Amino acid sequence: MKPSEVNPMKYKLLLLDIDGTLRPGSCERVPRENAEAVCAVQKAGVKIAIATGRGRIGVGKGLLRSIRPDYWVCAGGAQLVDYKGADLALHRLTTEEMYALVDFFENYDLPLRFTFRDANHAYIGYEEFARREREKNLALNIVDGEDQDHHLTEMPFGAFGFLPQAMAEKFQEQYGYLGLNFLFSYPGSDGCDILQKGIDKGTGLLELAKLAGLDPADCVAVGDGDNDVAMLKAAGLGIAMGNGSAAAKAAADRTGPDAEPHGIAELCRELWPEAF
Repeated sequence: MKPSEVNPMKYKLLLLDIDGTLRPGSCERVPRENAEAVCAVQKAGVKIAIATGRGRIGVGKGLLRSIRPDYWVCAGGAQLVDYKGADLALHRLTTEEMYALVDFFENYDLPLRFTFRDANHAYIGYEEFARREREKNLALNIVDGEDQDHHLTEMPFGAFGFLPQAMAEKFQEQYGYLGLNFLFSYPGSDGCDILQKGIDKGTGLLELAKLAGLDPADCVAVGDGDNDVAMLKAAGLGIAMGNGSAAAKAAADRTGPDAEPHGIAELCRELWPEAF
C-alpha cells in the first residue's frame, strides 16, 4: 500500500475506465448510483477523467448520465480532451502504420476499425462490429468505412481489431519493426486496441497530469482489464475492480468491489466519505 493511500482526499484527479468499471457489462448506461457518486466527488473538488479505449466520439450521448468529466484520456491514451471537447493532445498513426494494418487485416479477412474525430470507421468487417456492439449493450458508434477513404481527410489516432493472439504474433513477424502494440482487453479475448509504441492509458495519465499541472502521485485510477494495467501502475493509487483481470489486479495497489451492481459508487463513498 502506498503511503498516500492513508489520506484519499489528497488525491486531485480520479481516472475511470468505462466498460467493466464505471459501466457494468449488464447495463446499457452507467448506473445512476455510479453517476451520482462520481458527481459528488467532483463537487467536493476532485477532478474527473474518463480513461477509455474509445475515441471521444465513441462515447455515446447519455452513456455517462449526469457525469461531465473535466478531462478525457481516449483511444487508449492517444487522444487527450478537455471538458469543452477540445483536443489537448493527439497522437495520430503514421501512413505506414495504418496501411500495414489494413493490408494484414484484409489478407486474413479480420475486422478492423480506426478512430477519427468524427466517428469510428470500420474499414473491414462493419457487420461484425455492429453485431458485437449490440450483444454487449453498446450504442452503435461505428460507421461503415469500407470505402477506406476517410484517412484521406485526416489520419486516424486509434485502431481496434478482432483477431486471435496467434494472428497478432503473425503481424509482428511481418511488421514488428513498426513497434505497434496489440493490447488485448482480457486473456482469451480476441478484441484488442492497437497502439503506437509508447502510447497507452499509462502514458496518457502521465501526459494529462503534466498538462493539468498535477503530479501522477495525485491521481487515482480505476480499471478492470489488461488494457488498464499501465494506467493502474502510473497512478498514485491504482484500484482494480473485483471483476478485473489477473493482470489488472497484479498491477493495482488494491482491489475494489465488483462493477456490479454499482461498485464505483461504493468505492467513491469509501475513499471520499466527506463528499457524501
